[in-house]
Amino acid sequence: MIKQQFYIFMLGTLIYAWFFADALFTGHYGLVLFWSLLLIRKGWIAYKADRWIRLNIKN
Repeated sequence: MIKQQFYIFMLGTLIYAWFFADALFTGHYGLVLFWSLLLIRKGWIAYKADRWIRLNIKN
């Protein structure tokens, strides 16, 4: 993942977390579910990327 892709990924995660918190604090639980699913998906992608990077690091 190049640096620009990382920044876009990080910005998207920040936006998802912002809307998740807003929905949670305003009581819109349908939106909470929607944003939490998107955050879980982002976390899973980050986990897979981290695992791939650790396996492919040249020692």
